[in-house]
Amino acid sequence: MIVRPRGWNGRWLAPAAAFVLGSLWPAWCQACPVCFSGSRRIRLAFFGTTILLSLLPLGMIGGGLVWLRRGAGEFLAGEFEDRDA
Repeated sequence: MIVRPRGWNGRWLAPAAAFVLGSLWPAWCQACPVCFSGSRRIRLAFFGTTILLSLLPLGMIGGGLVWLRRGAGEFLAGEFEDRDA
């Protein structure tokens, strides 16, 4: 017979196991040898690609906002002329 403390229902067991396995996982898994190459040229290529892929969505959002602003300016150019007259 297993004796459990009062109020113990084992809800903490799964999160605790996930935390322990998650914190040990990087020690078990090694990245591919290309990512951590000793070559400066390869490291700079990965760094440049990271910068490009990080800035690309921001540039697309900015371009979309400029496009909307220009389009809205042309579309709404005569919107308030009837009210002013």
